[in-house]
Amino acid sequence: MTAPLQVPVRSSRPTAHAAAADPATAAAKAAADAGVASQSAAFDSSQAESAELQRELEALDEMMMAQLKDEDAILKKWIAMID
Repeated sequence: MTAPLQVPVRSSRPTAHAAAADPATAAAKAAADAGVASQSAAFDSSQAESAELQRELEALDEMMMAQLKDEDAILKKWIAMID
C-alpha cells in the first residue's frame, strides 16, 4: 500500500517576506548592512595601504642591495690597487 498523503505544516515563525514588511526590521537590517559595508571598506583600505607600504619597502631593499654590491665592487678594486 502507499503511504497516506501528508499535509504540510505551516511554520509559526514569520517568513522573510513578513519580516521585510516591518519597517523597523528593514531599517535595522539596512543599518547593519551599512555598518558591515563601512567596516569592509575600512579593511580594504587598510589592506591596500599595507600592500603599498610593503612594495615601497621591497623597492628600498632592492636599492640598498644594489648600493652594497656597488660598494663591494669598489672595495675590491681598491684592494686590487694596493696589491
